[in-house]
Amino acid sequence: MKDKKPKTFKKTHSDRDRARHKKQEEFTLYGWNACVSAFKNRPESLLRLFFSRSRAPDLKAVKAWCAEKKIPFRQLDKESLNKVASGTHHEGIVMVVRPRPCDSVHRLVRGSIPENGMVVALDGIENPHNQGAILRSCAYFGVRGLIIPSTGTVTGITSSAARMAEGGWETVPVYNSSDLSSSLRDCREQGWCVVGADPNAKESLSSAKITFPAVLVLGNEQEGLSDRVKRRCDTLVHIPGKGEVQSLNVSVAAGILLAELDRRSSKGKK
Repeated sequence: MKDKKPKTFKKTHSDRDRARHKKQEEFTLYGWNACVSAFKNRPESLLRLFFSRSRAPDLKAVKAWCAEKKIPFRQLDKESLNKVASGTHHEGIVMVVRPRPCDSVHRLVRGSIPENGMVVALDGIENPHNQGAILRSCAYFGVRGLIIPSTGTVTGITSSAARMAEGGWETVPVYNSSDLSSSLRDCREQGWCVVGADPNAKESLSSAKITFPAVLVLGNEQEGLSDRVKRRCDTLVHIPGKGEVQSLNVSVAAGILLAELDRRSSKGKK
């Protein structure tokens, strides 16, 4: 009598649908500042908490909340935390939370921002570390929204980008744009000044005429701004430098540009 082959089970459409739905309803957040900021701003979004032994004393309030709301929480060793976070840069804490939604850019354009408000748009910048670092600067300078390339995800950014933002994801709305050129056209129709960062631009950041509200557009470090996006800009500016290296990391450039725009917008309030 031949041995029967073990049964194998294929994932059904319903299994895949449930997995997809779960992914849309849950977001793995890690990194101390990112997690603390999420709990501070929206504790009701917390679904599960994992932490290292060294972090346990600092999480008394969070653990008390979990106990009260019957939310699972567990202390894990380093290897287990690495698995939960799918990486090693969790800083001893991982939270599974409900994701912040990423709206279409049309919601931003149809809405209203303060007279001296600022928005940042990314043209082809999909590196999560750069996205996260830029999002952090946006939060620091009170930017009203970050427009990113359409990725089809619910949150618009990855867990890695959220960690790099150091809590900035909680305070800066993120918007998806499937066609940035068209989105910038809509911004200009609202009277917003579109400023493109271009290292080859003739105009210096310090001398360029910029009005507010303003949209700062940043391109990736290889190709820079696309031609279609450049044509939508009211002005193109470069950051003057004196050293032999004539380029900046895009997230560093974003911080410099936002500092200058913030200085001008603050001056205009007086």
